[in-house]
Order: sequence, then C-alpha cells, then structure tokens
Amino acid sequence: MLKTRNLFVLKGVECDVASIIGNLHFKGLTELTYSATTLERILREFYNNKSVVCSIIPPGFQGKAIEINVVNSKLISSDSENCINVSAGNIPGQFQTIATLNGCDIGDHKSNSSGLKGAPSTKDCAYCVHMNSDHIGRKSVNHNRSVYESENFIVIPTVGEFIKGYLLIIPKEHLMSLAELSFDLRKEFLEVLNDVSYMLRLTYPVNELLVWENGTGNGGIGKAKDSIVHAHVHVAPSKLTAWKIMELSGFHLTKISYSDLSLYGNHSYLLVKGNGNDDWFINDDPDLYIPRQYVRQLIAEEYHFDGDIWNWRTNPFYNLLFNTVKDIQDALIKNWHSLPDRIKTNTKSFFVF
Repeated sequence: MLKTRNLFVLKGVECDVASIIGNLHFKGLTELTYSATTLERILREFYNNKSVVCSIIPPGFQGKAIEINVVNSKLISSDSENCINVSAGNIPGQFQTIATLNGCDIGDHKSNSSGLKGAPSTKDCAYCVHMNSDHIGRKSVNHNRSVYESENFIVIPTVGEFIKGYLLIIPKEHLMSLAELSFDLRKEFLEVLNDVSYMLRLTYPVNELLVWENGTGNGGIGKAKDSIVHAHVHVAPSKLTAWKIMELSGFHLTKISYSDLSLYGNHSYLLVKGNGNDDWFINDDPDLYIPRQYVRQLIAEEYHFDGDIWNWRTNPFYNLLFNTVKDIQDALIKNWHSLPDRIKTNTKSFFVF
C-alpha cells in the first residue's frame, strides 16, 4: 500500500521552489510556505492523513524527509530521481512521478476532479445504465450480473472482484449516498443487508463480513471524473472491523446511530458497519484525505495480495464476478426449500430451476 503522511522538502533557488510549492494542488498533499512550516502545522496535516511539501526540514525530521532537488536548466534531464526541472514543465506530473517512485500516495490532482455542481446525469451513471426502466413505477435489472432485487435496491458483484463473494447493494434511485435515503428506504436497506449476509454465509465458508460505504456528499462535487457517483454499499468477506480500520489508518471513526445517518450528507464520508443494525462508524471530515479504494487496499493486505490487485480500474476480474453470481445461484437452488420467503421472492427471477 502506498504511504500517506510523507514530508517532501524542496531544495533549490528560492523563487523556483516557491513557484512549485504554490502550484502542486494534490488532494492528499498540503503545500506550506517557508513562514507556515512549523512542526505543529505538519503534525496537523499528518493527522488529516495528508503529506506535506515545504522548503525546510523542521527539527525532528532529519533523515525522515524526502528531499527533492529543484533545478532550472534545459541541459538536465527532468526524469532524474528526486529531481524537478522547472524548465521541463508539467511540474505536477514530475512531482507525482517522484511520489510514486518513493511509494507515496498524494491523491489525484485537483484539476482532475469532476467539478459537478449537482447530481450527475443518470445517462452517464454506470449503475443507472445497468438498470433499465422496464415498466412504470419499477426498474428491472440486468439479469446476467444481479443476484438479488428488492423493490428499491439491487445487489450485484463488483467490478474488481478480487475476492469471491464481494457484493454491492445499490439503490435504484439515483442518490449520492445512504445519507440521502428516506426513512422507509433506510428500513428496506437493512432488510436487504440482512438477506445479503444470509446468502453469503450460505454460499461461502465465511462468518465475518465487512460492510462499508464511501459516501459522496454535496451532489458529487470534488469526485474524480472516473468515479461512480451513485450510492453503493460494499459487502465483502473480511475480518476487518471499524476498530481495526482505525488502528491501521490512524484516523478516527465516530460511532453513530443508523437513524442519524441522514445528518451526514453534506460531505463525502467513510461509513463502516459495526456488529448491530444500529451500530455504525463514520468520518465525514472534509479535511481528511482518504485514498482511493482505501478499504479495498486494506482487504487486499488482509488477504496478502501483492501490487494493486485491489484497483478495479486496472484489474476488473470479470471472470470472478460471474463466478460469484454462479456460486450464489447454485447455493440458493440447492437450499431453496429452506430459504426465507423474502429471499425467495427477491432472487427467483434470476435463474431457472
């Protein structure tokens, strides 16, 4: 997993260094001028899971900072390790390369954000495309990938199915997060979640399931262009818990009641389910940097997978996606007569006996 909370220190001519510090603008990076570089400020940014770039090494960081030489010459290659050449241009790109070579996560460049002013169009939403309006009042879903459908939710394996049994619960309405669900939909969601948990434990030899959501706030503002901006809750076989995620991440998750979730729709958030239906943990701090697919990265480490196998953009694992569909369908057919009636009702349309 790439590291956050790094200290980058630029060394070179003062005007060149100041120009770079003022023009990086990565989501997981804070630029500090000379006068603003204090130990207290660096630790504050580290608390927010961000890295810092500045021009001096404060006391206590000797030998711990990543030093970058800043040059301004057409005679020097810009791809030298830990060197930025101002005359070569594309300063953010050069800095991103250095961060990657040093195993650091500084997030997306802010110019790559979607810039949405409201909810994105349903015609551009992958999940809305997956669902098609078949008849008035209710949407029907693509049967090839779905394993469960209630009145207002569908359940599908995820693209990037790097472990079998990894499902998404998706509202049919084009909402940004669980925080936007009405009271009735929140109640139905818990029923769907209980059914999904039952189905996964029936299909696979698992007891522990991790349930989480990367909720989008403010109508999608600030989300990257290639993100899916439509509410979806992850359910995956994992022994991780909210407490373990806090221990591994170093940032706090506040315990809340499920009934209070509607209070958290203004900002993007990380939501993790605890043991009971009314036991949830959240962080919606807009200053906190949470890396892309962060919980997926933690699960990949839990399973001892190397590299970026967790990245659905580069590793879609379509074969495992359809294997999960078949596994669940086979388990339901085998145990059909003992299934709860609601599960029968909400799964029977996806297979033929």
